[in-house]
Amino acid sequence: MDQPDAATELDSGDAADARARTLGQLGAQVAHDFNNVLAVVLTSVEMAMRVGDPAKANVFLANALKVIARGRTLTDRLAAASYACEAPVDLDAHRVVERVAAQSTETAPRSTRVVAALEAPRSAIRIDAQFFEEAVRNLVANAIDASGEAGTVTISTRNASGAELRAEAGRDYLVLDVRDTGHGMSEELRHQAFDLFFTTGPADMQHGIGLTQAKDAVRRAGGVASIESAVGQGTTVRLAIPLAAD
Repeated sequence: MDQPDAATELDSGDAADARARTLGQLGAQVAHDFNNVLAVVLTSVEMAMRVGDPAKANVFLANALKVIARGRTLTDRLAAASYACEAPVDLDAHRVVERVAAQSTETAPRSTRVVAALEAPRSAIRIDAQFFEEAVRNLVANAIDASGEAGTVTISTRNASGAELRAEAGRDYLVLDVRDTGHGMSEELRHQAFDLFFTTGPADMQHGIGLTQAKDAVRRAGGVASIESAVGQGTTVRLAIPLAAD
């Protein structure tokens, strides 16, 4: 029986190390997604405890229950460990963005503004509802981190044709932009931004899987994702998703 040479054993060890690092990074990103859920739940419960009006307290508690249900759905998706469970539905993207914007405003630093400018006349798209909401939530969380103190995150929508977007001709799209007022990225970093685990933030603020998830969710819905950024001019992440059939 042939014995593995030293080079083969070294390669095997390197591969094992790479897998371990990838699993560690993936675990950190999953923890980040759950931290987003827990942050909203914590804020809602704290507000419910502070207000003196039981009716207002119930509103905050109801919001916490909704977010907990979303977290439970996320664990179901992780347990499945496959996109085979994807369930595209027709949904109003504006309603999802409004909900994410409202919740992000509650958890963002007081000096950070989250603005929703939803001007698209048509906002019905067909996509997995859970994947889409998580994509928007991650993009907004990234933008809040990038904006720093006294920054502004703007979520805007418009409609565009496939020809305008250099996408599939004959289709109309909902274009969703998430723009921050941060430092922006160099051309080199912009080209790496959709890579798995890419992040420009500190090691304890990892949102590196968010852009990858967003791009993948949009791609499976027949859309495209892109980034516009320049040093000193902030960053815009753009999701273009085909409109649902009338």
